[in-house]
Amino acid sequence: MILSYTVPDGPDRKVHTILRRELKASAALVRRLKLCNAIFANGEPVFTDRMLKPGDVLTADISAAEEPCDVVPEKGELHIIYEDEGMLVVNKPCGILVHPSRARYTGTLSNFAAGYLLEKEGSGVVHAVNRLDRDTGGVVVFAKNSYMKAILSDALEETGEKKYFAVVHGKMPEENGMIDAPIKRLAEGDMMRCVSPDGQRAVTHYKTIGEYEAADETISMLYITLETGRTHQIRVHCTHMGCPLLGDCLYYTDASRVLSEKLEVSAQLLHAVMLIFCHPLTGEELVLNAPVLREDMKRVLELFD
Repeated sequence: MILSYTVPDGPDRKVHTILRRELKASAALVRRLKLCNAIFANGEPVFTDRMLKPGDVLTADISAAEEPCDVVPEKGELHIIYEDEGMLVVNKPCGILVHPSRARYTGTLSNFAAGYLLEKEGSGVVHAVNRLDRDTGGVVVFAKNSYMKAILSDALEETGEKKYFAVVHGKMPEENGMIDAPIKRLAEGDMMRCVSPDGQRAVTHYKTIGEYEAADETISMLYITLETGRTHQIRVHCTHMGCPLLGDCLYYTDASRVLSEKLEVSAQLLHAVMLIFCHPLTGEELVLNAPVLREDMKRVLELFD
């Protein structure tokens, strides 16, 4: 990947300043670019203290400065939503981890993305920018280098809107509402989270878009927008409101568990259906949609038609 910048009219500019301010390269990346002689002005190698005049073209070979990636490339099925020079966006199926962990190095979405890029572009470098729980499907963004990971992370933080479909047991107190309830880890080393006054601020906006009576119980379909992105936020907030997600094996009530079994749902019915953000290089607004892949969720969603 080659970054390019044409110096506009005005005073002369130092190469280092352009890299850090205009191209948003980290200090560590600038050092790596210097070490591998990957900085050029008008096609000629330059040092970072060089002053450039209006009309000069500065380029930086990001790929040459990329550090090795420890994700093992593997062949696997990918549902690609969008791809360009710097990013790969896929629709994650339910039941697969986004990235490797100490306990599992292979068989994750990151491994499959790395395998795809190795075959397509000759580079298996991949960085997950956002994450979803193993049993949550939907939009996942991968960066093709560390530079793109940094600026994509900033773009999602500054301009990102995350939309979800969720099916919950019961009926929310309002048709349209906001849940503003801080979340913290239940106990040190515990996976579970809970609502607590001393937790981190967490805000979830929801709209009820359907209700259905199933086995003498009410289930509701929600369209959710996250204002914050805490771990398990939607699952914790819905349970806090007395409406746990159907199929959730971690946050549930006896009634929701029984109904989930009757409906043959074994994983939380939650899907990241849309991600909206401004492309960090072009400024274009990207609206990325991910249709539901899992059959049990499709079957339950059809009840609301």
